[in-house]
Amino acid sequence: MSSSKRDTETVVEEATGDERELYLRHGKKLVISDAGQDQLVEIRDAAGTLELRIKLTQDGPVLQMDSVRLQLKASESVAIESPRVEIKGSEQLELSGGDVHVQGDNEVKVDSNGDVRVVGKMIWLN
Repeated sequence: MSSSKRDTETVVEEATGDERELYLRHGKKLVISDAGQDQLVEIRDAAGTLELRIKLTQDGPVLQMDSVRLQLKASESVAIESPRVEIKGSEQLELSGGDVHVQGDNEVKVDSNGDVRVVGKMIWLN
């Protein structure tokens, strides 16, 4: 076990077998371990519950996060590119912005079990 003092914060590191732990503030800890051929980098809360996991695989990193809230903020842009993107809101899904553009290379469908409302100054259909 090693300990170092940095800006009045004590950092304690432990190595047990194939696992290394770095104790952080508020009871959280950083855990680095092996999972078969992959390596895991995890942040766990004081109770040991997983908050953030980066799984380093041969195909590239896989990010998993369990949190109360997720906030992304960028001064320029946020881009998501993938063969499949899925966004679900169990209670509400809200999209808003200056100019909003929805485009599909194939079929675009709107399905609803309730009413569908389109409100605008001018509505253009074809």
